[in-house]
Amino acid sequence: MSQLSNIRLRPVNRILKWQSGMLILLTLVLWRWQGQAAAVAGLYGAAMAVTNTLLIKWHLWRAAETARADAGKNLSKAYRCVAERWIITIAFFVIGFKVLALSPQLLLISFVLTQLMLFLGYKNRA
Repeated sequence: MSQLSNIRLRPVNRILKWQSGMLILLTLVLWRWQGQAAAVAGLYGAAMAVTNTLLIKWHLWRAAETARADAGKNLSKAYRCVAERWIITIAFFVIGFKVLALSPQLLLISFVLTQLMLFLGYKNRA
């Protein structure tokens, strides 16, 4: 991995640490508070957010390795990343709600709380 891609990935790695902590915390709290079914719904929702961030990390790494300073290629990769994140997130929601029949409220709450770590991770970047 090149020095440039390592620098670009540092903020995402910090976010992944925050999200992993939130995933563990939510799962443990839900398990203690409402039992195994609630913990599974919370774990699934939080894992969706972590998967989104891993997809961002993968696209950033690919852009650093292939697009480099080409603005057109970087923009193309950014659009592709957004589209893939939407598609994967919608697919995960469908699987969680319809196939696994998880609690919609707990799944959504855990997804949103874990996704909020994106904003906390980037607060010092401005």
